[in-house]
Amino acid sequence: MDRSARRLTAALAALVAALASAHPAGALGVAAWSSRPDPATHGRPKVTLDRLDLTKVPLSAGDEAFLRKALAEEAKRADWGAGHGARIEFRFRLDELSVSEEPRVVRVRCSASGFLPRGRGARSHIAFGGAPNERQAVVRHVLEIVARGVVTRLSELERRRRNE
Repeated sequence: MDRSARRLTAALAALVAALASAHPAGALGVAAWSSRPDPATHGRPKVTLDRLDLTKVPLSAGDEAFLRKALAEEAKRADWGAGHGARIEFRFRLDELSVSEEPRVVRVRCSASGFLPRGRGARSHIAFGGAPNERQAVVRHVLEIVARGVVTRLSELERRRRNE
């Protein structure tokens, strides 16, 4: 590292230290860097898919396994506002999945709903297109996007409930 880069690094470090000492924790709407995490939100909750409802749109065994895996990954990635030891269950229902093929494009429309206890729910809808020779990949991509949308919204609802 040359001399000017070292000076810039030192100046930035001094600025960060000055800002941290000048503003008490939370004064700017963010927690202090040195504060400990809240023990209630430390770790990850156990999030499980209570029921996968495919009565409206039956899927092949491979697509169902893919959807279950996508839901599990998204649930693990999402911020539920709960820590280690908490248990969260959700339900997922596929409302619509239609695939139409045209000469140069395959179009996939998908709608899904998700539910938490006490009647809280979320919906996601997408229409997506792709190459006809990649039909399976397009369908799975759409399922993944819908799963992400529903789980993200459900986690937001759960975070809000826990903060009230």
